[in-house]
Amino acid sequence: MKLFDSARASELMEAAGVDCIIASSKHNVAYLSDYWHMVSDDFYVLWDLSVTHKTFCGVPADPGKDAFIVAGASEKTTLERDDPWIKDRRYWGPGYYIQTWGGEKPDPGDPTEEVAAALAERGLTNGTIAVERRYLGVGYFDQLVERLPNVKFVDAEDILWKLRKVKSAEEQRRLRVCCQQTAEVWLEVMHEAEAGVTELEMMHQFTAKFAGRGMEPERTYVIFGPAGLDLKNGSPVPSNNPLKEGQFIRIDVQGRYEGYVSNMSRVIGFGEVTPEMRSVQALVKDMVETLIPEVKPGMPVREIRRKELKLYEGTGFTPVVPYTGHGVGRVVHEPPYLMEDDATILEPGMSVTLEPTVNYQADGDIFISLEDQFIVTENGAEYLTKDAPLDLYV
Repeated sequence: MKLFDSARASELMEAAGVDCIIASSKHNVAYLSDYWHMVSDDFYVLWDLSVTHKTFCGVPADPGKDAFIVAGASEKTTLERDDPWIKDRRYWGPGYYIQTWGGEKPDPGDPTEEVAAALAERGLTNGTIAVERRYLGVGYFDQLVERLPNVKFVDAEDILWKLRKVKSAEEQRRLRVCCQQTAEVWLEVMHEAEAGVTELEMMHQFTAKFAGRGMEPERTYVIFGPAGLDLKNGSPVPSNNPLKEGQFIRIDVQGRYEGYVSNMSRVIGFGEVTPEMRSVQALVKDMVETLIPEVKPGMPVREIRRKELKLYEGTGFTPVVPYTGHGVGRVVHEPPYLMEDDATILEPGMSVTLEPTVNYQADGDIFISLEDQFIVTENGAEYLTKDAPLDLYV
């Protein structure tokens, strides 16, 4: 289904003097088309080394001109089965399976040829086209320039993020389900935790439980500690480190549901932890609870960051990360960023996290992070991850 507001998209393009947006990254193709293929990216090399999987999605500013999607021939079965809202579907190349070729070594095809043809049919070969400079790749960009010499190419990123920041009702529904399921999976895994389980084993528990709920595991960071590690350059990936009495279990978990992701972090005690550990967990919990009322329409995100920074005064701790939170949607980190350099003002429909984080350093480091996800409403915020308690013990 169409996930974005067509009128808003047209308005943004017209304001930027853009005649058509062409998405090429997996997450933006998926956003504009609501179509997702697991190997629809540049890292999947096809039978000819000169080509890789590449999918494009074009949305003209003029609502009278149809959107189009360009996919590799080997995606046709999936695309037709999924039947996204875009009806102009174009395929390039001979496909992946050799029995369809009808001869030896056919031309490998070129997706930009189909993109150029779609633009020509819409009378846009002399217009201004916005492409994703960050993700398109020099090779494909050069091919577009060669095929469309009279087109002025500009960057699409600003328009796409302005559009994506405010989630539609359907996007909000998917985020709501994703976060609720993630909180429930976290509770299940925490209740099953026992001494000796390794970080890797616990990570695999999350993977299995997400699959059992019809979700995908986006990623799960599991760390037990303090465990004598120096984390000034970041947490390690899960290892064979076993869980011991008196440690924290820190989980940063991200699930995916129908293309949309959750982002939640929790730190709980396994058995009795020291009073010092207890107090620092309580400090971060208090920070989250203090900041929740600040997530509301009309609030500049930089002001939330400034309010968070004041909460560290007199605590002996400094923040670990350079922001108080971030947007979440198709990807786990997206605008707006709750930092002093971001001028965004919260609007209803935006989905953001709060994640104050400190570094507890006795007996080695462990980051104490409690991260929660919200949707901004007309009057405040909907707390999406509330079913996972912030308490030290569950």
